[in-house]
Amino acid sequence: MNSYDSSDADFQRHSQFISTSVQKIYQNVSSMNRMVNQVGTAQETPEIRQQLHQIRTYTQQLIKDTDASFKDIVNCKDRHLKIQRDRLVDEFTAALTAFQAVQKKTVELEKNAVRQSKAHISIPKPPSSKNSNSYSDSPFENNFVESRGQTQAQLQQEEIDLQALEDQERTIRELEENIVGVNEIYKKLGALVYEQGQTIDSIEASVENASVFVQDGTEQLRRASHYSNQARKKKLILALILATIVAVILLLIFFRN
Repeated sequence: MNSYDSSDADFQRHSQFISTSVQKIYQNVSSMNRMVNQVGTAQETPEIRQQLHQIRTYTQQLIKDTDASFKDIVNCKDRHLKIQRDRLVDEFTAALTAFQAVQKKTVELEKNAVRQSKAHISIPKPPSSKNSNSYSDSPFENNFVESRGQTQAQLQQEEIDLQALEDQERTIRELEENIVGVNEIYKKLGALVYEQGQTIDSIEASVENASVFVQDGTEQLRRASHYSNQARKKKLILALILATIVAVILLLIFFRN
């Protein structure tokens, strides 16, 4: 197998992986959209949040792997491979845009949830009493004991709410970091294709210029050959004319004698 066939086979292997990855990204984005629409509603469950996190993590890794495959095909030089590569770039970019959209939507929902949680979370102050450790059958003291029990339960609930709030804020940070990471892939992919496109265009321009020079040279040689043939024909005609004149002169001299 020659080098061209090997290069073409390697290109097709990577392009097939990219095409399959793009389809998976779209499928995952569709599933994520359904899950995100349930966030903040009565349908939301811890299982949905866990599934959403898992599919988002898987899709992010898939995007990184796809980006790595692009680096292996970006330097193609054949025109038909370049056209196929550019089509894959467009498809992958569209898939990234869809993924970014669902991530940004998730960020907004999480931020709204955090704002609402912060508005409702308030650490209650335990009631003050000079004899807080004394107990009696007094209705006022019994009310205090009951109030202290409620306060402890509220504190425990506040701790749970605060932990949930921290988890939401952590999710927001991860999402924003992922959005920045995908934006970097946009930039790198665009830069690689642009640089390679400039190189290919330069090579093609050089080839075209060389072709023009060759054509010009061929035309000049053809013209030179044409002029050379015409010169030979003129010389031949002059020689024939001269030979004819000499023959006529010789004949005149012969008949006079």
